[in-house]
Amino acid sequence: MKYAIFILSIAAAAAGAFTVLPVLGYSSSTGFLLGGYLVTQIGSDQPVTMFSVDTYYGTAGVIKFQPALTQVIHQGILNSNLECRKILDKNWFGWGNNTDPDSFATMDIEMVHLTSVYTLPLSENFSVSAGLDARHSSVFNREESYLWERIPGEVFNPTQTAGASAAVTGVFPVPVNGDLLFETQGFFQAGDVSYSGISGRVRLQVRPWEGGELAAGTRLYRHFNVEETPVPYTSGIGAHNDFRGYSDYRFTGGAWVLGQFEARQRILTLKDENGQPALTLAVAGFAEAGRSGENIGELSMDDLHTDAGGGIRIGANQQAMMRMDAGWGDQGMILSTGFNSAF
Repeated sequence: MKYAIFILSIAAAAAGAFTVLPVLGYSSSTGFLLGGYLVTQIGSDQPVTMFSVDTYYGTAGVIKFQPALTQVIHQGILNSNLECRKILDKNWFGWGNNTDPDSFATMDIEMVHLTSVYTLPLSENFSVSAGLDARHSSVFNREESYLWERIPGEVFNPTQTAGASAAVTGVFPVPVNGDLLFETQGFFQAGDVSYSGISGRVRLQVRPWEGGELAAGTRLYRHFNVEETPVPYTSGIGAHNDFRGYSDYRFTGGAWVLGQFEARQRILTLKDENGQPALTLAVAGFAEAGRSGENIGELSMDDLHTDAGGGIRIGANQQAMMRMDAGWGDQGMILSTGFNSAF
């Protein structure tokens, strides 16, 4: 999820294997926002086991708590993650690729998502991942609106599902100090309802000068059994899928495509007593384009939505990175923050 905030303060503290990035902010949708990201090493044994927590509270009714554990097991890496969210007065813009930013209904959402994924390198360039995940969601206090009638299914009640996921990733070096990534992944969920999805992405990153980076990528997604999908897991693009100039659930459908470009430049590096980067600051500019459809055949250059914007990147102790972006689409300016790369 993304959330619009004006950043009031930010601090980074790093001591040994412990890093914290706290944030204080405010917006009309979240109220005052207090939260942060913490990552620490567990024990001193090699290979390293890392524990992190991404959490925040918004006075308008937004709560997130997400602990994660990363372990090296044999030749692979096991990532276990528990994401808990509660969102009050979440906007729903309706179904389709041409929703109106001024026409929406509100709902309250609770979500719990537990995942455990094991990634194993097959060679210098290829890796495979396999995992299990369980999901629980509930929608309540829905505002009365004709927009709800446009959803192919109406799964609002408390819903529990579980299933498997898998991915294949290839990363190849390219000239100008860069890499090219190819990835395909899919998931399946069954329980109170049944639904699944498959996606593919390509991303190119190059570093043609000191402290500079250019990145471009595209993602394609196909969702199956949309009529059985719980509303909080509806397929679509918006800020929750890093379409940064739009709100969550803005353009929905059984398929979507998104293209992104970003340029970044590091402007400050503070090093620790060992000469390693303790705190970095960078600026970025980006542009994006995408659309949704009922199926893959509807995805074309027609009715393509675009946005553009910029932001800053703050890294701490080589373990955590926070980004803050402002994106402009047809809704005006959307401010967002996150603790990972946008694509």
